[in-house]
Amino acid sequence: MIRSTLTIAGLTAALFLAGCATQEPAKPMTKEEAAAAAAHDAATAAKLKGNWTGKWELPGYGGGKFELIVTEVAGTAVTGSANWYGTAAGDTKGPLSGAVVKNGQLTAKQGSANLKLTAKDDKTLTGTWEASGYSGPLNLTR
Repeated sequence: MIRSTLTIAGLTAALFLAGCATQEPAKPMTKEEAAAAAAHDAATAAKLKGNWTGKWELPGYGGGKFELIVTEVAGTAVTGSANWYGTAAGDTKGPLSGAVVKNGQLTAKQGSANLKLTAKDDKTLTGTWEASGYSGPLNLTR
């Protein structure tokens, strides 16, 4: 009897957990929704063109000046460069690679750093950087 009670309790728990894990699949976007999202991202990318200056930070250690120069935008693709000042490796400058705006966020690589930035308005970008296991905030203005 104890064994059957434990078996029933185990089956009940398994069915309960299986029911909790079941979620409806994400609804795919319609063509119209996908087109609207792409248009929004392209409009966001176009607003990024120009020079942005601010600060990178490594919480608990300091930070330094950071510059983002967006020279060209084609749809959601962004071309430009980033300049880091005051890093442990000295000042570094180089082109962005894989820079694209998706879901309203600019993601890019520059050297070993990954950047994720979101426009708060036409004059402010905020986000994060990550490189070699370290990360911190980036805050930029025009």
